Amino acid sequence: MTEETPSPTFTAVVAAFLDHLHGSPRTRKTYATGLSAFQLFLNESVGGDEHSPTPSLGELGVDVLVRFSHWLEDREYSSFTVRTYLAAATAFLAYLFTQGLLPDGFSMEKARERLRQVSRSAPYPIPRPDPELPRLIQYYDALPLPEGDTRRDYLARLRLLRSRAIVHTLYASAGRIAEVAALNRKDVADGRRSEAIVTGKGNRQRFIFLTPQAQRSIAAYIQARQDEYQPLFISHGRDYGTRLSEVSIWATVRRAARALGLEVTPHDFRHFRACQMLEEGAPLEAIQDILGHADISTTRRVYAQYSKPAIRDIFARTTLTPDEALEKLQQRRREEAERAR
Repeated sequence: MTEETPSPTFTAVVAAFLDHLHGSPRTRKTYATGLSAFQLFLNESVGGDEHSPTPSLGELGVDVLVRFSHWLEDREYSSFTVRTYLAAATAFLAYLFTQGLLPDGFSMEKARERLRQVSRSAPYPIPRPDPELPRLIQYYDALPLPEGDTRRDYLARLRLLRSRAIVHTLYASAGRIAEVAALNRKDVADGRRSEAIVTGKGNRQRFIFLTPQAQRSIAAYIQARQDEYQPLFISHGRDYGTRLSEVSIWATVRRAARALGLEVTPHDFRHFRACQMLEEGAPLEAIQDILGHADISTTRRVYAQYSKPAIRDIFARTTLTPDEALEKLQQRRREEAERAR
């Protein structure tokens, strides 16, 4: 009886694909960046977690390029970057296909054709974050801190305090996952500052804001760490002290979402907060600044459907029943007849 050859890791397959590429070093670098985004997308979609951040290639469907396209647009990548990253993903899938690493029955032609159809006709999907998303914050806040004096107990406390600080920061700031992952302790003064400067897309700087709850959760986490590491969120595993990766932040969110039976990603916090503020009457221009959109057309394209509280009020106030409409018509005719005399 022969043992099955273990499947190669995602990282190893990407490395082999990049070595296989014919082209300039710049092309390989661009494709490597695109495939890093593709891996994060797959982690959110088909598996992988903090301890084993390897998506399952065996679960890919022919709609994977379409979903990756929407994922990129959802994260406000430029149209040029979307095209470039889709080209990288398409070439990578073609390579996987030739290596027999895709699921049985996977059709590259169908995957390409579905992407072409979406590119021609499908509108940008309206974000619909789960309205119960705030339960993720409650979930981590309600978990009791592990007690005990062992090293394991200490690390478990740090991980829970870190999880609380992460979800509070995502919720308060409406920041991108990369922006939250890049925060340093000095940016938030260990929780004493209610705002921080981040560098977003296009190297544009802006303020993000922290609620008092987020500040307290950050302060509790930092106080418990008692270290000099500068990243705000760090690993408490074998690579203790290194900056926490975006995949690990994603895993923190997914862990609570699964426990609650919800489907929530870190980016959903951004959508949720934008929709929440718009529904509470915040103008699109303010949301543009908070989210860090270079062009308000991006804000309007994604969130205009949610900036409708005033419009809904106007609709309710100006909608007449059929009887009222006919009565108003008769009243208008009476007034016109009176004026004609």
